Amino acid sequence: MASSVQLKQLVERSRSVANTVAKNDLPLIERNLEQIEKQSRKLADNVVKPGEAPERKAPYFLANIGIDGDKLTQDVKSISVLGAFEPRTILLDTDVERYLDHKHQQTITSIIKDGYTQTDNEYNALFDCCLSSEWDKTKRKVFEEFGQHITMRSTELPTSAGGSVFRSQFSPSASLSSSLRASTSVGILIRERRISFKNESTLQLNQRHLVYFDVVVKLNNARLAKIEYGIINEFHNAARKISLDYGRKVVQCWRALASIVKESNVIDGSFKRNSLKQRQFASAYQAPAFNAAYKSLCFDLINGSKHYLEESYREWSTAYVSSFRSEALLGGQPSATNTARAVLRAIHRLNGGIPTTRYYKEALEVAKDYETHLPRQDIHFVRYFELFITNNNKLPSQDRQKLVAEMKQWNPLTFQDKDPYKFIMYQIVAQLEELPQKPPVESFLPTSEDFMWMRLMCVREIEPIVGAPNDTLSLDSLQKTIRNLGPSHFNHGGKDTIQYFRALLLTAQFERDAVHFAIALAYYGLLRVPEKGEAMALLVEVGDRMIPYLNFNTLICQYARSIAKGNAPSTAFQYLLLLYLHGDPLTEAGRYQIELCHEYIRQLIYDTEAFNELGKMREYMPLMFIDNEDEFTETIINTLARQCVEDGKFKAARSLYELTQNFEEIIVLLNKMLAEYIWISIRGVVMQPETAKELDPQEIGRILKEYERIGIRKISQNRLKDSRTLLNLVDFVELYKQQDFVRAVAIIQQIDLFPFEDDIIVIQQKASAIEAFDDQLKNCIPELLHITMRCIYAYYQQLKDNMAKGTPGILRKYMDESVTLQRKARALVTFAGYLKH
Repeated sequence: MASSVQLKQLVERSRSVANTVAKNDLPLIERNLEQIEKQSRKLADNVVKPGEAPERKAPYFLANIGIDGDKLTQDVKSISVLGAFEPRTILLDTDVERYLDHKHQQTITSIIKDGYTQTDNEYNALFDCCLSSEWDKTKRKVFEEFGQHITMRSTELPTSAGGSVFRSQFSPSASLSSSLRASTSVGILIRERRISFKNESTLQLNQRHLVYFDVVVKLNNARLAKIEYGIINEFHNAARKISLDYGRKVVQCWRALASIVKESNVIDGSFKRNSLKQRQFASAYQAPAFNAAYKSLCFDLINGSKHYLEESYREWSTAYVSSFRSEALLGGQPSATNTARAVLRAIHRLNGGIPTTRYYKEALEVAKDYETHLPRQDIHFVRYFELFITNNNKLPSQDRQKLVAEMKQWNPLTFQDKDPYKFIMYQIVAQLEELPQKPPVESFLPTSEDFMWMRLMCVREIEPIVGAPNDTLSLDSLQKTIRNLGPSHFNHGGKDTIQYFRALLLTAQFERDAVHFAIALAYYGLLRVPEKGEAMALLVEVGDRMIPYLNFNTLICQYARSIAKGNAPSTAFQYLLLLYLHGDPLTEAGRYQIELCHEYIRQLIYDTEAFNELGKMREYMPLMFIDNEDEFTETIINTLARQCVEDGKFKAARSLYELTQNFEEIIVLLNKMLAEYIWISIRGVVMQPETAKELDPQEIGRILKEYERIGIRKISQNRLKDSRTLLNLVDFVELYKQQDFVRAVAIIQQIDLFPFEDDIIVIQQKASAIEAFDDQLKNCIPELLHITMRCIYAYYQQLKDNMAKGTPGILRKYMDESVTLQRKARALVTFAGYLKH
């Protein structure tokens, strides 16, 4: 009774356990004790009883597919697994020796495991690093070959100034989202800081490049002589020599830039007065936003832009009046006022229009003359206009607020009259971004120059006034407006890049200019550049104000790369010298720039092998921040030579060392080349034609003989001795490869490199002498020792063969030689034991 109660409790417990582990989606199988007993008996019936033979279905099945089941059964039974599961020996607490052996084995196992783990981790880390590096290289190469670049935010830098007529019409309905992207790139490696000047698609130096290149050379010479140089005017004169429509359009851009920076009074690059210095505007232009110096500079730049537009209009109006003399009726007094009247008469002919001008005082006089004829609502305009003119084109704040308040009271019906130019004048005097009632006045500005001039006239504040209404037009907002409008707004649907390019210039967006314009701006310090000039992005915009930074290094290096190949490495060098404009030994970023420029110049020489240009490059050491000849030799030539050695370009390295008459390094290099040749020859590696041309032992021997003949004192005699030893070793290896073992043994003995006498003192001396050898020779010792033993053994086998065939007299001779070879072999074995490596 008690057992049945316990059994029921056990059943209940099993059910509770089953309920806890059973899944909700599977039904429970419930059986009583009788069913369980019945199923157990069925299972017991299927078990093979002792002495009964098992069912033979499986062997028949295996036999059908060619498997002998009985043999496999016997093989399995024959396997003893008892040794695999032997119990471990228990160490007694008092058995110290076996305990230490056990700990020693555990320590070795742990070290091996840790070493494996560390090696595996280091391999994975190195693999990831190499993969990332190779991906960066491949990505840059792809961008370089396809002429594209990566940007961090946006790029609107035209690669060159393309053209359009000066008085071009702009279309208000044009697309506002177009942008002009540059197709410039350069393969700068992030970690290696190397740029390739090897370019398959070489840009030929045409007339346009040559005229600009002459100006760049004169600029560098002026910098070398520490003389101010009118770079913009000279680029302007160079562009005038290009007899293409492109050249005529670029001339206008150079004129605009000269007016913006106020570079004037220049003849043949020399300032006659009011000279501008190198990097003159750098400190103010790099100053923080709203800084007083920066605001003053921006005001001057805006005035320069307006002056260019006004002067261009004056020239245009003179030509315009001349074209319509009968309608203009200028007369014999071509004053500013009479010329303006003549232009208006010519304009108001059929199909005419109203342009802009810049004679402020004359305009004020005309306004005062017509003051009595003005309507009542405009009676105060002349007073505001006079304040505007006398206050340097800027209304005092209180008067401006009164004028804006009056304008806000205008009746919208007043805009229905046919005098839109009155509202343009009000907008200019009030310096508003747009009029309160937003009349369509821009549709009455027929040209992009009129549009730009009016916008520049409306620029009022560089720094926004706290609490003031947002009705002013700042330079920053005007720049954004120009970029948002895009090229198509200025350039006939985006087909003409010059107009948009010039709009960027006129709004002081200098970082978005092309190569030679960037050079001129960098010379005067009007470019912002990243502190680390290796970014892939050509144009980087930083901060909330999206301040642009131009990667000047990338821009110049891409241009230099395009002209470096062929007969123009010196031309590329002149452009690379411009990168030093941003070098400064007193700052970390400036020192980095100088070091980077050195690397670019070395890479240019490396890729073009323009070693004969190094003499000319020495003349420009001051521009490269190099103080003397020794520093130039070490910074440029020796560093480049070491790079050539590492890359296996031994002949190029020798040519570089010969330029500096560094014969000691040449001997070291020749020894390295001989050791490299021996190393390759010993292993039987088939040398490629280029390698064989670099490692020519006959030419190396000729050079060494020439040095010995002229008796150069700067060469160490020990190094010359190593050279002769290496040349003899070359002959030794060649005889070994030809299986001339007898002569090979004779030469290795003459070299006196290894001991061949069983004299322990001599052996020790030879071993010590090996340690003093150069690394090139020392690295070859193990293989040379093996070859020597092989030659001795082969020689010994030849003697044994000859002894079997020879006469008794000759037999005695062969016996003596065999004993001598055995003694030599024993000496070499002892010698090998004394070698540390």
